[in-house]
Amino acid sequence: MYTPEEGINIKMLARDIDHLRESFANDHGQGRAGKLILRNERASKTYTTEIIANMIREEACGRFEARFAIPGHVQQGGAPSPMDRVRAVRLAVKCIQFLEKGEAEASVIGIKGSKVVFTPMEELERDDTDWAERRPKKEFWLRLRDTVDTLSGRYRPVTKPARPESC
Repeated sequence: MYTPEEGINIKMLARDIDHLRESFANDHGQGRAGKLILRNERASKTYTTEIIANMIREEACGRFEARFAIPGHVQQGGAPSPMDRVRAVRLAVKCIQFLEKGEAEASVIGIKGSKVVFTPMEELERDDTDWAERRPKKEFWLRLRDTVDTLSGRYRPVTKPARPESC
């Protein structure tokens, strides 16, 4: 997975392509599950999804293939599942309860952990939101990257490679 928090560099791509080669060589053509590589659109301006797929395809030397797809807004829509509908009703009930309490300040409803919480807009803007990147300042999942890489077999060097000054 390539994220804006880490970015993408040529050494990272080379390690990942080496990992793919080794993985496909070790399964002797028996594994049919394949691999899935995810790239956030803001991970790199240079290394686009198509370029990464082309690099992998070129370096595979016919051992495996690489395809790419950009789901775009399709991933944000679709018919709501029963769980989506239940969550919507629960959030609506919480909003009505909040309004009935007569809270004066503008707030945003959200889920933190397993709880439905209301966060004042002022606090959300000041403390929690990276407006330039349009995402939270504190991503809960960042601390799980090493675990995910270990479980997936992705090699990660002990020290993070230095990014150029311009980055």
